[in-house]
Amino acid sequence: MCLCLSAQAQFHNVSDYTRFVPATMHMGLGLVGVPANHAFVDRAIENVIAYSVSLSTGYLLKYTVHRVRPDGSDDRSFPSGHTTFAFTGAELTRMDYGWGWGGGAYAVAIYTGAERVWLKRHWVTDVLAGAGIGILSAHVGGWLLEPVKNLFGIPTIEWDGLGTKTQVAIAPGIDPFTNSYTASIAVVF
Repeated sequence: MCLCLSAQAQFHNVSDYTRFVPATMHMGLGLVGVPANHAFVDRAIENVIAYSVSLSTGYLLKYTVHRVRPDGSDDRSFPSGHTTFAFTGAELTRMDYGWGWGGGAYAVAIYTGAERVWLKRHWVTDVLAGAGIGILSAHVGGWLLEPVKNLFGIPTIEWDGLGTKTQVAIAPGIDPFTNSYTASIAVVF
């Protein structure tokens, strides 16, 4: 069976998309056969907890600190939400898959933060704060995993996806007619 998808998008700020890559790695790598410390359901619970903490902390600070962005567009600069989101996923990936995959997730998260500074959407301190909030939030997700499962009576489910025979191919490209970036993904299972 082959599931093939193709998407086309005009990229203005690549970090609008790269911020999601580490979280996708955290949830998706196990589904395609990469050994993880936690099965899919536990990773999903970790994600919900970690992102609840990171996003609520980030937005609470954005709406109380009122720091003006370098480009002057508004006063919601501190902390960088894109960076918070990316580093939460990067640390969750590192925690569940180790530094081999975690290093790649961190590289994407670092790129996301660097682009936010380069585009003059954030100050360096906004990005550093976002990274710290994201990393700490990922650990909160890990620390609260078992207490939350116990509180709601969620059993440990060992299912982790499609198995080792699954093949995934991702192919980036550029549409020569519209100069748009494209991406295609094929999953064979």
